[in-house]
Amino acid sequence: MNNPYNPYQPQQNNYGVMVVFVDGDNGARVYPVAPGNTVMLIDFNSAKFWLKSADSNGIPSLRTFEFKELFPQPQQVPNQSGVTREEFNSLNEKLEKLISELGGSK
Repeated sequence: MNNPYNPYQPQQNNYGVMVVFVDGDNGARVYPVAPGNTVMLIDFNSAKFWLKSADSNGIPSLRTFEFKELFPQPQQVPNQSGVTREEFNSLNEKLEKLISELGGSK
């Protein structure tokens, strides 16, 4: 008789790979995986992740990877088109001087 709840019978599912957050290498090593399944374990403290699988006999295998950004964002460069307060004040003084030389008032 085919019992769908028999834990020793590999279960087929359409869910893909389950994703779980763990704490470091030790968390990945001790995380249980059911026979015939694969779990993606992501370290929430670093850029590491693991694929942990168990064959139909329950024998686990663990592969370690690192996340790598493929298209790094450019470094934020300070706005170079602005002026400092000192530059602004100096330009303002020059402008006031030119206006007064032309006989105008501000």
